[in-house]
Amino acid sequence: MTSDYFSLSSGKISAYDQAIKKYSDQIGWDWRLMASMIYQESRFDPNAESWAGAFGLMQLMPNTARRFGIERNSPPDQHIRAGAEFIQWLNDRFKDKIPDEQERIKFILASYNIGYGHIVDAMNLAEKYGKDPKVWDKNVDEFLMMKSNPKYYMDPVVKYGYCRGIETYHFVSEVLERYTDYKNIISDEILSSVTVQ
Repeated sequence: MTSDYFSLSSGKISAYDQAIKKYSDQIGWDWRLMASMIYQESRFDPNAESWAGAFGLMQLMPNTARRFGIERNSPPDQHIRAGAEFIQWLNDRFKDKIPDEQERIKFILASYNIGYGHIVDAMNLAEKYGKDPKVWDKNVDEFLMMKSNPKYYMDPVVKYGYCRGIETYHFVSEVLERYTDYKNIISDEILSSVTVQ
């Protein structure tokens, strides 16, 4: 589906760019970052469903989807709205913990993928073992990956138990790499001419 819409000259990434721009603007995100995240989650397929039960463009789990007012057959733009509101909810949780905005994005992406509680666990482990709980790379990401090891997921500072952090580690790095590509391909000049007013 992306090949039908992706165009270097037009500045298009997907069929849903207008909604992505609208809702990412409401939460203060670069729309190219949200587009990269949606691509990673669903490849822009509104009918995508994961083995775990997440569904739609934004791959929200059923409970999260209900919290933000959508269901499987809600229109794609409402899935994007709900995903943006969930991103904002996560940002609000991390704002005081991680003041650096660029660093915070990594924690939001990770939480979106695996759950806020697992990331807080990894932050607590990082702090306990002398790493920086406010830095993702080579700090919190390492302890998230260690949460598949009983020594770490059974640690008293861990509240949410086992998880497969390696998938989330790759999720964060791939979203950010694609975001860099999107920024290189869709320059700010093109961006300013196609941004929603």
